[in-house]
Amino acid sequence: MHAWIYQISDSPIEEFINEDTLNQGDGTDYDCCAEISVEERKEAVKTLLENILPLDMFKQVDDKAFDYVGGIEEWKRQWVQRIQQKAAAINNENVMDSVGATYKLEQEIQNPLDTDAHFYLCGDSCQSFAEKSAELMRWIDTLQVGSKVYIGGIIDFHF
Repeated sequence: MHAWIYQISDSPIEEFINEDTLNQGDGTDYDCCAEISVEERKEAVKTLLENILPLDMFKQVDDKAFDYVGGIEEWKRQWVQRIQQKAAAINNENVMDSVGATYKLEQEIQNPLDTDAHFYLCGDSCQSFAEKSAELMRWIDTLQVGSKVYIGGIIDFHF
């Protein structure tokens, strides 16, 4: 399967990640990474805004930046509700199921946006890993309304 890795920062990004930035192959999260075309990048940015990020939390400025318009407190309230609902579904009979209620709770905590995309939360390219969506949302929680969010490199990965 394929998904995108988005480089995101709260300051303009000078050094974009590329297909060689992250560790790949055996023992990593990525079988391989690949560069994407200009058209694929436009589609990836549109997908980020319209399908991955919580609705109405960001407004697109251009193809490399969004404005944060708020909404994290309501989103956190909804996330806590989802976590509590999934935790309530765990019991003595299903706690050890490999893809049951415990797995669903773990996925909710690690990937609350329910996306295959990963997020490289660094303005340069010295980091060798990307994060699941919980880390992106923790980062968003630090933003102030009106903050600019910059989109740097976007790469395709196979997992």
